[in-house]
Amino acid sequence: MSIYGFSQRVVCYVTREGADGRELLVFEHADDDPADPSGVQVPAGGMKRFEPVQDAAHREVEEETGLMGLTFVGQLGGVELSLDEPGGPSMTTFVHLRAPDDGERQWEHVVHGDDNDGDVGMRFVCRWEPLPLQVELAGGQDAFLHKVPRH
Repeated sequence: MSIYGFSQRVVCYVTREGADGRELLVFEHADDDPADPSGVQVPAGGMKRFEPVQDAAHREVEEETGLMGLTFVGQLGGVELSLDEPGGPSMTTFVHLRAPDDGERQWEHVVHGDDNDGDVGMRFVCRWEPLPLQVELAGGQDAFLHKVPRH
């Protein structure tokens, strides 16, 4: 969402209890150019005008991974970028959601959403990774991962 040039974003840490402990939902672009990969990511995106953070989180997770019926745990923190920073001015809110402990370990999902979303039609390969995470998240998405309980 953008009000007077200020955009709001949400980054979602979705966890579940796996056979070996807590796991984090991550994905990669199925159609990435191997020479320029987008990297490992978590569900994230822009918020709509006047959209509550909780609603934005549920919408982004569903659009990018297909998962629904999650429990919103809470907000973990935020990163504000000023006008002179790349991507600024903006506010990104990092949130934690819980998924049911069952379900597939890995799946492919085609992104859906409104026609204004540049991700529509992209294919993401989603999977659960154990915490603590052994892979790096792209674009600073790991900024508040340390606040997600490990058990």
